Amino acid sequence: MFRLSGYFSAVMMLRFIHFLLFSVSLFLFAAAAEKPPREANIAYFIQVSESTITLLPRLLKVLWHEKNLYVLHFDKKIPKWQRDYSTRSLLKSAKGKKNIVIMPSEVITYRGISMVINSMNAMQTAKDASTSWDFFINLSGSDYPLISPANQRVLLGEQDFISRRRSFFSISNREWWAKSKKFRFSRLFTDTSLSMNGTQSELLDPFQKQPLFNRIGFEWVAAESWMILHRSFVNYLLTSGPSRRYFAAFSYVAEPEEHYFATVAYNTPQFNDTLIRAAFRHVVWVHNGKHSGQHPYHVDDVDSKGRWKFKDVVENSRCFFTRKIQKQNSQFWTGSTRISAVSVSPRRKILWKRI
Repeated sequence: MFRLSGYFSAVMMLRFIHFLLFSVSLFLFAAAAEKPPREANIAYFIQVSESTITLLPRLLKVLWHEKNLYVLHFDKKIPKWQRDYSTRSLLKSAKGKKNIVIMPSEVITYRGISMVINSMNAMQTAKDASTSWDFFINLSGSDYPLISPANQRVLLGEQDFISRRRSFFSISNREWWAKSKKFRFSRLFTDTSLSMNGTQSELLDPFQKQPLFNRIGFEWVAAESWMILHRSFVNYLLTSGPSRRYFAAFSYVAEPEEHYFATVAYNTPQFNDTLIRAAFRHVVWVHNGKHSGQHPYHVDDVDSKGRWKFKDVVENSRCFFTRKIQKQNSQFWTGSTRISAVSVSPRRKILWKRI
């Protein structure tokens, strides 16, 4: 009887241990399920021009998050009184928000190397201002978020993006690579803002051949100028010898902002494998079979009957941002429940397609 009683005691003990382990497992599983997702810290760089300066307050209002960094640049071609007024208004409304940094104004030439220089200066400014951000996103004043900054932090916080140091570019198809190289690299284009006289801002084409056109030993890459860069790649751009050589090669290129960054990433082995061919920027170039031309369509345009032309495609784009916006107080954003929810419901459900 003693042996039998001992046997049952041992069985009961084992059952108790199994129950205890099962309970602990359930507790740990529940704790893991309730654990908030990892979030990435983001440094946003907003390039503000004379045509977009009135759009900035609304953009900042819906994009601001206390754990992100915001680097702003006002083109020096904007009248000084307007820059000063906007800066004062911004600082007044942003009182107590220490994560907004305003860069000294520089002259920017659209389609010139000064676009790249300004972006690189912004990257350095972001590095000096904070050591905590993971990704750098460049914007213009005419961009508008389709996903709340809180959701952008969660999406970019995915383990694959962080651990593999992912960078995101809207890279064009390879057919356009050769064509864009011919159009933009075959001649010596000069950005007159390099004169540093404070007034010149023009891209000159003297129709002189580029001596390097048939001699480069790297792959020319075509992309859009909008990107999401991992901090490690930003560090490489700012500090490495090869990136400086690439910069020199692109100094007399037309629209270098669409080629320099993507070309450096593509031709550098340590970053080539980290590229994602999507920058999550919604841009409308073609509508009803008609190409917009040099600039994209404005997504807050209305048709002859007063209806929003691009409402459906914007809402279903699955992108972080859309562009271009032209109206300061457009009702487009308040008339669309999914888009207006960016500012009122930061944790709203979104459509997300895994890469």
